[in-house]
Amino acid sequence: MTGQNRTEDLDAVLFAFHRECRRPTSDQIAAWMERYPQYADDIREHAEVLQEWMARENEPKAEPTESMLSRGRSVALNALYDAQVAARSVQAAPAVRTFDQIMDAAHTDVPALARSLDIGRDVLSALVNGRMRLPAGERLVRDFTAAVSATADMFRAAHEAALSRPRLGFAKAENLPVDITRTYEQIVRDSTGTRDDRKPYWLGEV
Repeated sequence: MTGQNRTEDLDAVLFAFHRECRRPTSDQIAAWMERYPQYADDIREHAEVLQEWMARENEPKAEPTESMLSRGRSVALNALYDAQVAARSVQAAPAVRTFDQIMDAAHTDVPALARSLDIGRDVLSALVNGRMRLPAGERLVRDFTAAVSATADMFRAAHEAALSRPRLGFAKAENLPVDITRTYEQIVRDSTGTRDDRKPYWLGEV
């Protein structure tokens, strides 16, 4: 199965899960993981983000102050200027390869690469799907690029591209919470797919 086909299959499963389990319970999560064991980590991660999303929706919303509105206008103007500058140089910029394209070229995907590197699929999934903040850990960059015959510059460009288009299975960026990203250290420490005795390695503690 190619990376593209697997992504399409996973998207279909997560879409069905999301439609049936708007507020997933532990029993529902367990049942879906048993039904689709090949996507167990993805279903668990999807459910965790959904639960966090729902929790944020219930938080009281702060009223904006004049100072906040002023800063917002300043940020918007700066973003518009940056976008105009980027638009003028986009034709000269080299094409950026995504993580999916890099892995496809190396005839691998997230599950296979996770097994090869001995790291949790949930860590690589967070990276590939734009939910890991910059920078990624040095050892992840080194071992990932060595496994797929890529360069550190290619890795960083793919990482930035993933962050610019975050995805949660079938969901599009505009439908996601404002910030669904976490640091590399948070993701590794909370990883359920990475063995505890391997976490110090990925965190650079050994």
